[in-house]
Amino acid sequence: MNSQTLGSTLLVAGTSIGAGMLALPLVSAATGIWSGILLMMLMAALACYGGLLIAEACRAVPEADNLHGVVGRLLGKSGQAVAILAMLFLYYSLCSAYITAGAGQVVSFSHRMGLALSFSQSATLVAVVIAVMVVIGTVVVDYANRTMFFLMMMLLMFIMVLLLPEAEAENLTLGVGEPGMLFAALPVLYTSFGYHCAVPTVVRYVKGRPGDFRLALVLGSVLPLVVYSLWQVATNGTLSSVEINSLHSSPDAVGQLIRKIGDASHYSGFSYLISGFTVCALGTSFLGVAIGLFDYLAEVSQRPDNIMGRIQTVCLTLGLPLLVAVLFPGGFVMTLGYAAVALVILAVFIPVMLVWEARKQDLEEPYQVAGGKLLLVIMCLIGLAVILAQAGIVSGWLPALDS
Repeated sequence: MNSQTLGSTLLVAGTSIGAGMLALPLVSAATGIWSGILLMMLMAALACYGGLLIAEACRAVPEADNLHGVVGRLLGKSGQAVAILAMLFLYYSLCSAYITAGAGQVVSFSHRMGLALSFSQSATLVAVVIAVMVVIGTVVVDYANRTMFFLMMMLLMFIMVLLLPEAEAENLTLGVGEPGMLFAALPVLYTSFGYHCAVPTVVRYVKGRPGDFRLALVLGSVLPLVVYSLWQVATNGTLSSVEINSLHSSPDAVGQLIRKIGDASHYSGFSYLISGFTVCALGTSFLGVAIGLFDYLAEVSQRPDNIMGRIQTVCLTLGLPLLVAVLFPGGFVMTLGYAAVALVILAVFIPVMLVWEARKQDLEEPYQVAGGKLLLVIMCLIGLAVILAQAGIVSGWLPALDS
């Protein structure tokens, strides 16, 4: 594997691994850990195939620099409009989820320090800190993101080493959740593999070589799957499913889970490790999404690139997510489910339409994803199932994982 392929693999994996994994123990406790891991494998395969389809479309339209350009070339203005709306919904949903989870951590820390900040105050503080970094510039965000990602992976290794010996076999028995709960888990599990906006960058970075970007996308999907599986075995093995399921009624289920995991280890400093890991996971995810949304809104709104213009743009970027987080505290898992709907549009339906159109136009293209039309239809059906699952949760005929 050459350095470009390795770098692309880490880019794909790094874009996926983040704050979403904090919700996975709650999901696997409700579904049964091994059933949850099998469902997660299905979602990883769906995400990987979607990434390969986007790569095929990028090869068919080599003059386009990004996904927006590829969609415009193959699907026209209407396709671009749908993609833009899905992207905005996805980014806003994720920003809201990260503010919610970050506020929970700030509330917990403030109580330990004797400050007792409210949830709304903590959410505002989280949004302001991210806003300041984004306004200062991409360079600051880049270095902060690199530092936190490195720390996150180091802390995760320490946590695994300390937690896995604490796992108990009885907590890892072969249990299967209710069918409705298994169906309801799909949106959150799928959101944990969202990296598709980075696929054109990967294709361009490896100079369009099919063997290289195919390897990068497959390994980049497998690595998060391995990390997530180990994380779930460690956490669900340490805490019983009954103990984790009891947190669903908490307004800050993820925060309570992290605190319980911190209390589970015999190592005296473990709670600091798990808190540090949580902060880094939230920080890397939030910064990446926030700077992407900020740059896009700056281009669309044509705000000047001066201090006042950047402040106005960051208000557009984080104002609505902050409002949603304050109005719906404790909605981390719920908001990830909403994000899955937009991700399915961006990473399932649009890629299928792109390659369908590219193949119909008979563009000169030496790379085509295996599977033919049958696999494209199956992929759309699985994506539709993810959307129906979220609709079922919202309507109440499926159980919510965070209630």
